[in-house]
Amino acid sequence: MDEQARQLAGLIENMMYCFGTQSLDGECCENISHGEFRALHTALHQSTCTMQDIARKAVVTKSGATRIVHRLEEKGLARREQDQKDGRICCVTLTEEGKSLMNRIDDQLTNKMQTILATMDPAMREILIISLGAFLQAAQGQMTARDKRLEVD
Repeated sequence: MDEQARQLAGLIENMMYCFGTQSLDGECCENISHGEFRALHTALHQSTCTMQDIARKAVVTKSGATRIVHRLEEKGLARREQDQKDGRICCVTLTEEGKSLMNRIDDQLTNKMQTILATMDPAMREILIISLGAFLQAAQGQMTARDKRLEVD
């Protein structure tokens, strides 16, 4: 099991490099950082996105999330708004330019993945998708358990 864990960690690291947003044609998502990408991705996929949501998804502190969102605002990709129900909460939404950027990045990643998947046997593609889904679910369960322990401490 020890060797499998080491092997899997190496495979994941290589996959992150090959498929991460930073490796699209050698550029980092059209001049945004990975943290900025994660913030935009979070805001795009949540109906209400708080600074705390961004901090958690980008794995940064709340002040780090504030700096990331500030840079996104300067680039015209996102904006901050006070929550309608609770004025103490700051919500982040994407501008039309931010949505357009995320759509372009998503299209690039999808096209890259389609090219690679086309070279695989269809049965192996199914196994890959099912296996990665199960692995990610287990990993997210561990992260949720860790987050709950941190809240108690």
